[in-house]
Amino acid sequence: MPTPLGSKREESGERPTSGSPNFHHGFFYLIGCGPNGPQTATLQALETIQRMDAVLAPARQARLFADYIGDTPVAFDPWAGFWDYQGKPFNTLTPEETELFRQNRTGLLEQRMEEIRAMLDKGLDVGLLEFGNPCLFGPGQSYAERLRPQEVIIIPGMGADAAAMAAVGASILPAHQARFLLQTAPFMLTGQGLSPDMSLEEPSPEAQEFLSLLAKQQHSAIFYMALTDAPRLFEMLGRDLPGDLPCAAVYWAGDPERQRVVRGVLEDMPAKLKDDPERFMGLLLAGRFLEGQPFTTAHDRSPAMAEATQKKN
Repeated sequence: MPTPLGSKREESGERPTSGSPNFHHGFFYLIGCGPNGPQTATLQALETIQRMDAVLAPARQARLFADYIGDTPVAFDPWAGFWDYQGKPFNTLTPEETELFRQNRTGLLEQRMEEIRAMLDKGLDVGLLEFGNPCLFGPGQSYAERLRPQEVIIIPGMGADAAAMAAVGASILPAHQARFLLQTAPFMLTGQGLSPDMSLEEPSPEAQEFLSLLAKQQHSAIFYMALTDAPRLFEMLGRDLPGDLPCAAVYWAGDPERQRVVRGVLEDMPAKLKDDPERFMGLLLAGRFLEGQPFTTAHDRSPAMAEATQKKN
């Protein structure tokens, strides 16, 4: 797809690119910036940031990408008020505060969308700096989905899953006898949705049946937002999965200063994570691929290799 032109490029004398639905109208860029700073961002992401007329970013990202943002104005922090209410994290709110939090969040989103549309109508390109992969649990879609598809351009980015896999040093597929890779969040797996305090409820009979059927098929798994209620998660998984299933919790994947890995098996992970203060910035990986050399194992077990070995002998 041709890259649409914003006012910075128009001022430089470049002609509008054919294929732009309206070159006098700005575009909203959802920019995947990777799990940390510029070192885990793509060149496409960095070049896109430099071309923006306005940037939406929290303070940490604005600081990490300051060299690329330059003197471009940071219009606002798109996540201010999205995860807290009057300074209190949303998972600590009372039921009454939770309702006020929802109303406040809805109002903030509407107000900010008005600001974004006003900038686009002026022909300005607006870039929202999204951590990780903007199309995998990326909250930036909260804004993008309220615009017309032809107004939105998504710049792909490396997700925390890629950084976590590099941290454990293992290929997740093919992995021994695993048939597929599952990427989900516990509250989606159980079908309950995200609760205000991010706790996990007892699965319904239908959800438990699904979990039992899932466990019968060997697979590898990456769980997002999995450690907020780790004891309940491991208890639920342990009902059907073997206790010796290898697991790894990767905290702050991709951050060279804070990244760390806790390894174990399903039955001993609760004890290993019990006293860890971090409950949000962690991914849980589970599967036989963590035993080591999954690609070599799959290669050696393939029918083609077995046939070649027989012919050779």
